[in-house]
Amino acid sequence: MGEMTDETIDSTTSASGSKRTLPPLAVMGIAGAVLVTAAFGGGFALSALSSGGVAEPVAEARETPAETVAAESVRTCSVGKLLANRALGTETVVVAPAGGGAMFLDVNGADAIPMGSVMKVITAAVALDVLGPKARLETKVVDASTAGTVVLVGGGDPTLRAGSSSVYPGAPSIVDLAQKAVTAYQQKHPDSPTITKVIVDVSMFPADDAWNSNWPESERTIGYQPMIVPLMVDGDRANPGLPTSPRSSDPAGNAADAFIAALQQAGNGNGDVSVEYAAAPSNARVLASVQSEPVATLIKQMIPTSDNTLAELLMRVSSVEAGYDGGADSIQQLVIGTLGNYDIDMSAGAFEDGSGESNKDLIPPRVMIELLDVVFSSKDLAVLRDALPVAGQSGTLASRFVGEAENARGHVRAKSGWIDKVYALAGQVEAKGGDLNFVVVARGKVSSTAMAAIDNLVAGIYSCGSNLASF
Repeated sequence: MGEMTDETIDSTTSASGSKRTLPPLAVMGIAGAVLVTAAFGGGFALSALSSGGVAEPVAEARETPAETVAAESVRTCSVGKLLANRALGTETVVVAPAGGGAMFLDVNGADAIPMGSVMKVITAAVALDVLGPKARLETKVVDASTAGTVVLVGGGDPTLRAGSSSVYPGAPSIVDLAQKAVTAYQQKHPDSPTITKVIVDVSMFPADDAWNSNWPESERTIGYQPMIVPLMVDGDRANPGLPTSPRSSDPAGNAADAFIAALQQAGNGNGDVSVEYAAAPSNARVLASVQSEPVATLIKQMIPTSDNTLAELLMRVSSVEAGYDGGADSIQQLVIGTLGNYDIDMSAGAFEDGSGESNKDLIPPRVMIELLDVVFSSKDLAVLRDALPVAGQSGTLASRFVGEAENARGHVRAKSGWIDKVYALAGQVEAKGGDLNFVVVARGKVSSTAMAAIDNLVAGIYSCGSNLASF
């Protein structure tokens, strides 16, 4: 420090003890110290002075959560590389644990999209609820009010066969129906025992609603789909022994011809039998009838081979049974209303057929996961669950899940789907740590290579199991 000058000494207190005056800056320093002490210490400083001791600081109370959060394991098994496969195009992948819970994986799962024949899972669920597993589809012959006339009434059974062969085991025969009808008619009309006119009743469904405009015409000409009328034989196949066989433009007419030929074989005579189309009288007496296999059996025939014909007719008959008109326009309400009975809200979807061939059928992936959970857990849908193809073993998945996906053979039960620009697979993986429900859809610029990409991804999901990560 610098030395004190005479001027400095004079401005301080003299040796005689008179009061000294502090410089202004010193006063400000002391005041600041007091303020800082007050700010930091508050009551603590005053308490210390008044008690003469040292006060202990008191910790502030902090809020605690109302509920403790359970610890969750970090899932580390990624299928990211499989998701990046370009063969999947615009992909949708949703995976969730069976029994419900947070999604393990959700890629583009919000928007309703076409899934092709995955729609048949919905159709089967509707038929089991509306018709019941034991119901049968009936084709019958009733007596008309005019002598020599009977009415052949279509009941929506596409399995009715004209000959000895059929792709549908246990299918009823139109020959048997004709024999029963001739016998019953002759007993009732002994004085005029010959049937000379057959009225064909196809009023069960709207007459102008036999073909969906969103179906490619090739689906009929190649042989995947018939025109949807309530009367046909052999699913209107040109070759009744082949699942895929060209279909005609007049299924009901073909069925009428087969019935008339069967009438002659049954002893009705060789005379001409005319054909007309009209609805049967409401109080007409039933002369004869034949029935399909139970709905449960039809679903077992439909799901593994992805039979479009059975799917369409089951959906239309369900519509009539539910109080609608059997038309395509009724399917939206039918699906939403029926699945509501399973506590499944499909109102975000769009539905206009039973087979999924229309690209206007739009299924919400996350809601489909909910339906799959019901399928795999409900006794009411057990027949549907058991009918689903198994990877590498049965149905449309018998020849799939090879190469990199081979490890999942026998561990995946699912429904496949394919229409133009869409490949899909939806079902359940029997995985380590717990079963997983899944929906995988490849859309857009995709080809048949998408099927192998889907299989590889699902096999990856199987390998990861409950350790499946969302990255």
